[in-house]
Amino acid sequence: MGMNLNREDIIWYDPEADILVIKIAEGKLHDEILLDNDIVIQFDENQNIIGIEIWDASKRGLIKVAEKLKTRSKT
Repeated sequence: MGMNLNREDIIWYDPEADILVIKIAEGKLHDEILLDNDIVIQFDENQNIIGIEIWDASKRGLIKVAEKLKTRSKT
């Protein structure tokens, strides 16, 4: 599974929706499932996981962690 995503595109945060998105692989979104803890797993047409959404990310304390990860990936 090759990944040609820009580093900035791997992890991003939508402050208006308070959703942290982690892109795992390239692919067209075909299906997604909502887990009972407000985490959404995204799948392509072959049922490969291509992304994860974490809702209420700021309430879970994940914004600082995501910023650190994004900074580390730039080095």
